[in-house]
Amino acid sequence: MLELLKEIVKVYAVIMSGPQPAPPLVEQVMAVAMAIVQELKEAVRELGLGESVAHLVWVLDPDAEPVPLRQVAERLRCDPSNVTLLSDQLEKKGLAERRPHPADRRVRTLVLTPAGVAARRKLLEHVQERSPLAALTEQQQRQLRELLAVALEGRKSS
Repeated sequence: MLELLKEIVKVYAVIMSGPQPAPPLVEQVMAVAMAIVQELKEAVRELGLGESVAHLVWVLDPDAEPVPLRQVAERLRCDPSNVTLLSDQLEKKGLAERRPHPADRRVRTLVLTPAGVAARRKLLEHVQERSPLAALTEQQQRQLRELLAVALEGRKSS
C-alpha cells in the first residue's frame, strides 16, 4: 500500500508540473492520496517502524487465516527473500512470529503477536482518523468505496 501511494504521489507531481492542468477529479484523487501518504509516514515515524516493515504489518490481518509467506510476498509485490528479512525485523521487535500453516505444517506463515496487533491497530487508526476521508460520513465513505470499485473494475475490463 505504501509503495502504491508513493507511486501516486510521483504521478501527481508529474501531472501538476505538466503544461496542461490535471482534470479536477484526477487532481482531487491525487491530493487525497498524497494526504494519506503523509499520514502513513507520520504513523510509521510514531511507531518507530520502517516503511517496508509497516507495510508488512498493514497486510497481516490478525482476523484472517494466516497465509503462506509466499502469498505475503505477492501482496507486497516483492521477492520472498525480502519478506524473510522483514519478518526477521518484526520478530526482533516482538511484533510477529513465524508459525507453521494450520492446514500444511510444511508451509510457514507470519502471525502478528499481541504487540503487533496493537501496532497495526495504531497504524490503521492514525490513518483513518487523520486522513481527508475521515471528514466523510459512513454513508459517504460507502458511496466512495462503491464508486472507486466501479472505476477500478472498469479499468480492468477495458
